Amino acid sequence: MRRYAVIEKNIGETPLMAVEAFRRSNPTLSQFPMTYAGRLDPMASGKLVVLIGEECKRRAKYDHLDKTYVFEVLLGFHTDTGDVLGLSKPGAITTVSEHAAVAAARSQIGAHTYPYPAFSSKTVKGKPLFKYALENELSSIEIPCKDIRVHSMRYLDRIVIPKDELIERILNKIDLLKIRDDVDELGAGFRKEEIIKQWWSLQDRRKTPCSILRYETTVSAGTYVRTLAPLLAQSLGTQGLAYSIRRTKIGRYLPLVGGVGLWTRTL
Repeated sequence: MRRYAVIEKNIGETPLMAVEAFRRSNPTLSQFPMTYAGRLDPMASGKLVVLIGEECKRRAKYDHLDKTYVFEVLLGFHTDTGDVLGLSKPGAITTVSEHAAVAAARSQIGAHTYPYPAFSSKTVKGKPLFKYALENELSSIEIPCKDIRVHSMRYLDRIVIPKDELIERILNKIDLLKIRDDVDELGAGFRKEEIIKQWWSLQDRRKTPCSILRYETTVSAGTYVRTLAPLLAQSLGTQGLAYSIRRTKIGRYLPLVGGVGLWTRTL
């Protein structure tokens, strides 16, 4: 039996939902325990490792693999989550040169220490940070930091889109978010309706051009790309957020099933 599978998580799914969908589509594996390694935010998509059976006990070795992403930075907007699934604050609509976009990517390469996002599942005193944020209690704790490394980052290209079309696309993205009706706890609904209303309020009929910069990066395990996106925008002298995040690669190598000391299989 295979020890793991690499599946595609869709925008709007949680990793758990993606694993449940994989289980339903593979009934021969239904009796085996499953878990995922290396979580993806609900609005992110791409590769997710699903561990099967006894391999679940070895999750730690998968959690520590480097990851590669293609992501887009929307300039001129800010949210409290760092991506489109957050309460939005518009800023000045900004355009930057290609030279500046390239330099911004290079400036991020190396080791960094960043605080965990307020809207994340990192626990402090046994409670996830997102619950402190939703309860307006972040000031009562010290947000922990994480050491990360950006191994590489390169600028790919730019998309320019009219503001009215941009807001419509963002609303369509958020509409893909799946909310579980059987879970009733703080944060389970991701503030979806409130966030939709706020993005909707930013709509107008002007064709103001908005810039989206696309990058590819390889980072150490546990790096939040929705933290990197606003920092890239900040280095360009403006605000920004992660418009899209797609994981394209997990790690460099994993051992072949049955192989002894053989590390040749790339995810």
